[in-house]
Amino acid sequence: MVRKDYQFNEDTYCGYIIKGNLAGAIRYVKQFLDQNALYQRYMTVFDKEQYLDYATDEPLNDILCAYQQYYRDVFYLRLDRAVAEDKLRTKLAALLHITDGNISLDDIEQETVAGEFQRRGFYFLGGKTGGYYGPYVWKTTESRTYDVELPEGTQPYTVKLLDGFILKSWLDYLSFGRVSTGGWTDTDGIINCVKPSYDVDRENFRVSLLKHEAQHARDLVLCPDMPSVLLEYRAKLVELIYSTERNLLEQFVREADSSDDSNGHSAAAHRIVSEYCKMLDKSADELGALSVEQVQSSAKSLFEKSACILG
Repeated sequence: MVRKDYQFNEDTYCGYIIKGNLAGAIRYVKQFLDQNALYQRYMTVFDKEQYLDYATDEPLNDILCAYQQYYRDVFYLRLDRAVAEDKLRTKLAALLHITDGNISLDDIEQETVAGEFQRRGFYFLGGKTGGYYGPYVWKTTESRTYDVELPEGTQPYTVKLLDGFILKSWLDYLSFGRVSTGGWTDTDGIINCVKPSYDVDRENFRVSLLKHEAQHARDLVLCPDMPSVLLEYRAKLVELIYSTERNLLEQFVREADSSDDSNGHSAAAHRIVSEYCKMLDKSADELGALSVEQVQSSAKSLFEKSACILG
């Protein structure tokens, strides 16, 4: 049924995507006449399997098509995650003429797929984001150093600004570029920034990228085995402590999902929302009306409590 009595909400749509709920996102956009082009695009790619072509040669496009088929399997057809991963492993092995039937998907990415892209002038990062496979592929890297203030101290961090992307993992793919990962932290503490996602003079860069990822780097030095949900929980609290221009708590309410701990962002958002509701005796729907000062003071208390748990 097409709805005419209310308007499409970009944040609601993005909430479905961040949770990996493609079926929910498609059902949502289908209700709006002004989103018919987006709905038809979903049907073309995921229902009719007319996959996207990228600005690469045929062998690399064949590899990227295998990832697109994996996205369809795991997000649209809702295949068991392990089954979808094994199908991807088998397809990549066949494309790359790998005969070792016991080789893992991670090893195929690291030992063979990355080299195929690097030989053609691309950077390639495989592995999982939020519990799902999906590569990042880009052209250029520039390094800078920033002094980053965190609740537990200030120190310099190296930031790599990445640009010239042709693929930014599954969030970007599922939303046709409307949602994507903005950055991540390497095991050596270097912060990687997807440069097209940010204005370096705005709060989303200073707080949601630099402070969020610097908190990851700091926590991983102190506790290398920290669970991903706790990592994201503490980093999101840091965002709430320092944000003044945006209502991030309201955004976290939309992202919150407790059904899948492997999606650290959604699970951490759910934990934050639950803790705020308990601390302030409010429902999730009421949190968006909190003042900046209330959001910040509560975030500081929750962050200090999480540090005590670590200690």
